[in-house]
Amino acid sequence: MSKNWRGAATLAAVAMSMGSAASAQDMCASEEQAQQIQAFYAENPGTMTPIASQRLNLPEALVVSGLSAEQAASTTGDAFMDVWTNMTTWEKATFLVMKGKNVFEIETAIAPVKKSETSDYTNIEYIHPLRGHLRPDLYSSISAVVMPVEGRPTIRGVVFFDPDGSSIMGAFISGEGAGEPPAEELAKFDALMAMIREKPPVCAE
Repeated sequence: MSKNWRGAATLAAVAMSMGSAASAQDMCASEEQAQQIQAFYAENPGTMTPIASQRLNLPEALVVSGLSAEQAASTTGDAFMDVWTNMTTWEKATFLVMKGKNVFEIETAIAPVKKSETSDYTNIEYIHPLRGHLRPDLYSSISAVVMPVEGRPTIRGVVFFDPDGSSIMGAFISGEGAGEPPAEELAKFDALMAMIREKPPVCAE
């Protein structure tokens, strides 16, 4: 496991230990919940959202909805193709895929996807280590998150959520070793976050 992502992967695994019977419409923080989330982050800056989810006993997608505008931008799953296509411009990403209490990490460039003509799947082109068959029609939301971590590079990534508020996968950018990503990669992420902000929001303003 890479030094950059050891902490992120471990924290992400925590989210998978949580059960949630919530529906898609329950993934927007109420005013009271938003205040609770903001108060938590005022006292615990840089906490990864899976850990906050556990400590607050709230679904991870709902926690993201309660973050400040500087830390998160979210849109509906309908934006999948635009978001994924934008991500293919990244030099590389570390994908975190969680199943049960297991966490898989794949460092890879991101290949284009294409909707299957014979099934409901959207297929990742077989040109990079990350390959597979996705069901973005079942994704409820997509969030870009920026999570400062004391003493380490800021975590920046895009997380795809199920309707129950659990993350399906996350794609995070990083630099070499323990450094920040190159300036051009940071600019790409900032542009993607700006694009997501222009898409239909998950939660009403």
